[in-house]
Amino acid sequence: MTDKFESEEYNEDYSNEDFEKLLEESLNVSDDYQPGDMVQGVIVFTGKEDSFLNIAGKSEAVISTLELQNDDGTLKYKKGDKVEAYVVSAKEGEIRVTFTIGKGEANPELLKIAFENEMPVEGTVTAEIKGGFSVNISGQRCFCPFSQIDIKSSDSREAYLNKTYAFKIIEFKENGRNIIVSRRAILEDMQAQAEDELKKTLKKGDIVSGEITSKHEFGIFVNIGGIEALVPKSESSWSRGRNDGDFKTGEKVEARIIDIDWNSKKITLSIKQLTPEPWTVHKLQENQTINGRVAAIIPQGAFVELEPGIDGFLHISKMSVTKKISRPQEMINVGDSINVKINSINDKDKKISLELITDEADPWLTAEDNIMNETHKGTVENINNSGVSIRLSNGMLGFIPKNELLNSSDMQKNYNAGSEITASVKDFDKNSRKLILSEKGAIKKEEEKELNAFISRNTEASGTSLGGLFKDKFSEIQKQVKK
Repeated sequence: MTDKFESEEYNEDYSNEDFEKLLEESLNVSDDYQPGDMVQGVIVFTGKEDSFLNIAGKSEAVISTLELQNDDGTLKYKKGDKVEAYVVSAKEGEIRVTFTIGKGEANPELLKIAFENEMPVEGTVTAEIKGGFSVNISGQRCFCPFSQIDIKSSDSREAYLNKTYAFKIIEFKENGRNIIVSRRAILEDMQAQAEDELKKTLKKGDIVSGEITSKHEFGIFVNIGGIEALVPKSESSWSRGRNDGDFKTGEKVEARIIDIDWNSKKITLSIKQLTPEPWTVHKLQENQTINGRVAAIIPQGAFVELEPGIDGFLHISKMSVTKKISRPQEMINVGDSINVKINSINDKDKKISLELITDEADPWLTAEDNIMNETHKGTVENINNSGVSIRLSNGMLGFIPKNELLNSSDMQKNYNAGSEITASVKDFDKNSRKLILSEKGAIKKEEEKELNAFISRNTEASGTSLGGLFKDKFSEIQKQVKK
């Protein structure tokens, strides 16, 4: 037995005689320990295969040295370290303990002890089977339902395969031929312990660091001190067009706690609040032309990111100067790079109004005389209680007030969207792009044209005197028409 435990590699302070003395003392101790008991001890010796713990200051317990090692075989615990372990057997004076059942040899009897005493076991997920996973615990085949592999469901079940986890045995039947395990139970216990500790220290406004555990459409989860906190999508970046693909699972991040609800077990974090608020540093100006990226589209228009975290709103009515746009997607799509003009900036309300720059010829640059002196044909676009909006053939959008319509008694019936109408201009302001039209005025203007044409023809045909008579007569008619 001396050869089995002799190790200069692990502990040079103990001679063979010292080790044999420790072993003899451990066999002579008759403390009343039961399988499943948790004990605290101090490491007093490390051997090649087994090591010793001094428990309660009066007994020695044996633990597999494998449990004291890292994956590469180096020791992660040293002589004098305090540890906690579970008693797995106490026979003939020998007390054997383990951190987790499953690292070494495990038989059905040992797994039954783990089940009865709610001791953690270590197993490897080997395959996906109907309803769950097959888990190998030291050669014993166990079953873990899908619902018990994690606290949250995962989109990728393959991610659990060939991974080693701690489990709790929740069913033990047929002398170990039917064993059901749960990783979720272990995680929930750990989460509860972590939560108790964090309740003592965490508060709103604290800056915490953690590791990203998962990403979703609504945000990302971050593990902080053993519990998961949510960074909502809106809190990951100041940008409306934020790209959560910039975050990677396993990445370390810092965030500020913006809400804690222990009753609902919810902690909400913000990553963006650890960076400057863009509105405090932007240098945008009104009438500026700038290239932006379409971040989001709604029925009324689109949000365009002009600088990181600075969005402007492009109303659907500002997407074209020559035609009616029914859906923003007729002109732009999310992700498009577009040129816009900044019409206004409201720093107080953090709002920017935009206008889309297109290759269309701007009809509002037409000379005022050309607009005012002619009648114009247009297509009805909208009817409301105040009047009718029409799109002129040159692309300008004008409005005919109700009192300037010929048939205003039932506008919805008499003026259908898409129908053609003729109107003259009552008011034109190219700076504000305001165009007030009149259907009645168009009739009068046409009558005036016909009158002037008639006078001109008769003046040329009948001479000056006769023309003068006609002119006087029709001037009187003209005054009556204007009335």
